[in-house]
Amino acid sequence: MAGRFLHIYCDESRQTADRYMVIGGLITVRENEELFLQTMNLYRQSNKMLSELKWTKVSDQKLNEYSALIDLFFSVNRAFHFKSIVVDTQEIDNRRYNKSDSELGFYKMMYQFLLHSFGDYLKPDDQAIIYLDYRNTSKYKLSTLAAILNNGLKKKYNLPTAPIKNVQALDSKSSNFIQVADVLMGAIGYQMNGAHTRTVAKRSKVLLAEYIAKKAGLINLQQPTPRSQRHFSIWHFHFRNPAKK
Repeated sequence: MAGRFLHIYCDESRQTADRYMVIGGLITVRENEELFLQTMNLYRQSNKMLSELKWTKVSDQKLNEYSALIDLFFSVNRAFHFKSIVVDTQEIDNRRYNKSDSELGFYKMMYQFLLHSFGDYLKPDDQAIIYLDYRNTSKYKLSTLAAILNNGLKKKYNLPTAPIKNVQALDSKSSNFIQVADVLMGAIGYQMNGAHTRTVAKRSKVLLAEYIAKKAGLINLQQPTPRSQRHFSIWHFHFRNPAKK
């Protein structure tokens, strides 16, 4: 029997000024996508949300519309699983481990995220394409990431063939999947960095982050989820030898 074809859509939170960085993504079987896109189109038309959906655009005026987006996502959450990794940037030592290159450090983190968060979805004969939000600063070939990832997956999960057919850049403006991931990751980063406790905290973002946690069955978005939880997971990554600050 032929294997499945999986699509993985990933992005990173843009909260570079904060302590905690979040990388996240959605995984699904390719056959699920058409119905999701039709549902998203209905959502956009009925809520007049025709432009790019982003955590940074959540506002009091659009809280109901973004809450409806979260309802939509969790209505299909058995077919579209969300994974995220939270990284304490104070543990990152780019000078020691990444040749003083933060871009190299980012791709190493992306490798760890893809390997451990999505690897156990892959069965023998499955294939996958990974879509990463386009990065202006990238000087590393995505084909290299694919090759290294295939080696890691085959070794860790004892897969007979290279499952990753391609890793390619995708502009988030043209991807509903990356946009949904952006909103979910933004909420995690918002709570992880304590932005919800600040006196200048935006009411809409505080409420939306709380709503996402509730829909995911979590007390908040600051706690790592059990490994057994697949549909919505938060992994707190820690380096073996964190940087001394």
